[in-house]
Amino acid sequence: MKCDCCGRKKKLFESFAQITFDGGKLNFCAECNDLAYKVRDAHNEADEAKYLDLLDRWEKRTKKASPLFKVWQTAFLSSFVNPSDAEDTTDQNEIKK
Repeated sequence: MKCDCCGRKKKLFESFAQITFDGGKLNFCAECNDLAYKVRDAHNEADEAKYLDLLDRWEKRTKKASPLFKVWQTAFLSSFVNPSDAEDTTDQNEIKK
């Protein structure tokens, strides 16, 4: 078994977290699982600096991520977007054009 986030192989007696998503199962090593929870917690605490730092660390770990993980991560992170943030992004894109 290997981590769907970072691609690390499971070692003897190491525990992996398992998440069911869109009919598939994702396996996370302890480090990637902890990082996902920390990203969520930083967002819920409205600590933008910590959130962006953790998100950057998480993105660096996903170099060997599975395709299903990429879909899950996009859905997981999109649940954090506030409607007002989405409107601001649209306005910025229109200005760039």
